[in-house]
This record gives sequence, structure tokens and C-alpha cells, in this order.
Amino acid sequence: MPFDFRRFDIYRKVPKDLTQPTYTGAIISICCCLFILFLFLSELTGFITTEVVNELYVDDPDKDSGGKIDVSLNISLPNLHCELVGLDIQDEMGRHEVGHIDNSMRIPVNNGAGCRFEGHFSINKEVSQQSDIQGRMFQ
Repeated sequence: MPFDFRRFDIYRKVPKDLTQPTYTGAIISICCCLFILFLFLSELTGFITTEVVNELYVDDPDKDSGGKIDVSLNISLPNLHCELVGLDIQDEMGRHEVGHIDNSMRIPVNNGAGCRFEGHFSINKEVSQQSDIQGRMFQ
């Protein structure tokens, strides 16, 4: 007598004449389909939407040297006019400069519809903590 592997089948077929549709089964099926559609659309909108983050954290690998960190910044903003672009510098040592303009240039791109911002500056380096540069657009 050979061993029959078919007895391990957990998805057995039920003959059509033994099944019948019910209202409860239809409601559960419709609710499941709507829930799957909701999950799909919420994940799709989360994937498509963009998030604007206006912080840049700078961590110097040479933490023992002390002093300042030199930063060079070159950002192209193709749909933002140059008069709206600016730079604020803040570090953890207490320095806070609003509208930093030393060693910075605003170069129009896309026939004046956009701007390329270039800047060079130094921030205080800390021994135990991270310094951060916050750039923001201002009017």
C-alpha cells in the first residue's frame, strides 16, 4: 500500500453543488476588498507625497582637533526666485546668524525662474555633540 501525499492537502476542493453563497460571506468579502483598497491607496499616497526637510546635520569625523568646521554649500533651486533664498546659520555653541550673506552668491537659473545658491562659511566644532546648520527660505 503506497503512501498517499494528498492527505496533507489543506486546500481541498469542495464540489460546486456543496457550496452556496451567503449574505454574510458577501459582506465579509466586500469589506475585505475595501480594506485592501484603502491600504493600497494609503501606501501609494505615502509613497508619492514629498516631504520637505530644511535641516542639515554636519558631523566632523576628526572630533579631537577643536576649532571650526569649514562648510561649502552649493544648492540649485530651479523653481525658487533668488530674492527668496537665504541662509540662517545656527550651531550648538550659541551662534545664530540670520540672513548670512558673507561669502555667498545667488546665481539666477532657468531664465530667472530659479536660483543656485553658493556659500562658504565656518561653524563652531564641538567636542562631544553634533553641530547643525539650518537653512531656511525667507521673504
